[in-house]
Amino acid sequence: MSGSSSSSICLAAFTLLLSQQQFTANAFSIKSVEQTTCSPAAAVAAETTSCTPANNEHKERPLLQNFGKQIQKRIVNSKSGAHRFGMEGAYTSDETFPCLDMQCNTGGEKKDNNNDDDDSIFSSRREIRDAFNESSGTSNNSNNDNSDDDYIPGIHGRSSGSGCSIIRLSGEDAASIRGLTEYANEFFEKVDYDDTNKKSMKDVGVFRIDQFVYAGFDENVNDEGKMQFLDTRILPYRTCNNYQEPTLIPLEVGELVGETSLSDAHKGINTLMDIGYQITSAVLEMQSDSANKLIDDGTRLEEDNQSMIGSDVSNSYHRLIRYINSQPSTDEDTAAFNSHVDSSFLTLIPMPKLPGLEIWSPCLKNGKDGQDGEWVRPIKPDCYDEEDNSAYIIAMAGEFLQLTSNGKVPTCIHRVLPPMPGRISAPLFLRPRRGDDALLDVDLDLGQTYNKDGLYHEPGLLDECDSMHLWSVHGILVN
Repeated sequence: MSGSSSSSICLAAFTLLLSQQQFTANAFSIKSVEQTTCSPAAAVAAETTSCTPANNEHKERPLLQNFGKQIQKRIVNSKSGAHRFGMEGAYTSDETFPCLDMQCNTGGEKKDNNNDDDDSIFSSRREIRDAFNESSGTSNNSNNDNSDDDYIPGIHGRSSGSGCSIIRLSGEDAASIRGLTEYANEFFEKVDYDDTNKKSMKDVGVFRIDQFVYAGFDENVNDEGKMQFLDTRILPYRTCNNYQEPTLIPLEVGELVGETSLSDAHKGINTLMDIGYQITSAVLEMQSDSANKLIDDGTRLEEDNQSMIGSDVSNSYHRLIRYINSQPSTDEDTAAFNSHVDSSFLTLIPMPKLPGLEIWSPCLKNGKDGQDGEWVRPIKPDCYDEEDNSAYIIAMAGEFLQLTSNGKVPTCIHRVLPPMPGRISAPLFLRPRRGDDALLDVDLDLGQTYNKDGLYHEPGLLDECDSMHLWSVHGILVN
């Protein structure tokens, strides 16, 4: 049997598996997917393969539950924060969000690369850690009087750190990000151009692949008339029968945009996956074995199982968002996305042309509670040259990075205020793996991180999570 015929049969079998899942309208509800358990419609979908619980998976996790409550408290406090964009004395993007120069690992090779003092033009692992770690340690307040004059601005300026940095890419990496943006524009153009295309994607709908694992198209998120979502996931590379290309799920996306645009999507998504993998492993000071085990970068670890089943599909996913029928505003109550955090290691967003995203940047003196600070819009650095062919990515820490960094990295609180209609965003959510082997070994995987407490450190929390499937944390936090 030829490799082409074999791969077609594999894909046909996988398509049949997906077709057996219940298609659900509006399953991309912000609450149903990101912040709570799956929607009632999705809950009755056919069962699919999921990881086998570890022996201690069902223990009560009071510290983990409190971890989620503390994040929610910070989110609530952030809503009363200042919004002074463009005003004199306001926090600026340049002072608040460090800019890192990075490149993809050539040839897809993953290296330990533990040289913290690299003299190259690209940011070292130490510089990456410093950019994401909170910087409350720069305080010089010996009198504990909370006087602004006693706090020395550090790498995050007057903020203790937001969990956000800007990544600058060049060359082929930058070209891949521009290609991803073009793919996003082409997808929505083709959906709008032909009613047949629109019906085809609407018929795809939103479907469940596994618990908390969805893909598909929602043309009217939450029935609010504000946003449209396309969530895609990767069926990773495999080497059986000469079949080496990843597959983007839903399959209809490739049929709609065509081979060239689909290739652009793969290249851009691969770049975001690679950069996210490098950042996460650098921040957590991980060796490659631990990083490969825990970080879902769209690749497979095992080649012996050649069947395509739901558990093979990436837990990390790429989303296209189009904002519709919105009018610019600075009011939290009219936000397209209210203040929230992401259930990810990192969220990586090619910097959109139109503004809308804002990052909560707590001040140095009481950053932990998030009661004071400012909302800041991440923009291209002042040193940006219009003739420069660089591409910029906004990288935001999610809940899993705060958890596994032992509180050194704050999960990034952000919101999207109503942008100009037609704004398109293309974030990638880098998440933990779902496989049976993705068990957290605190001493082995986070040994160096575990011995260093951060501003958001909660005693005993990582010990409570030891030997858990890391992704199962999500189910606890959303309940």
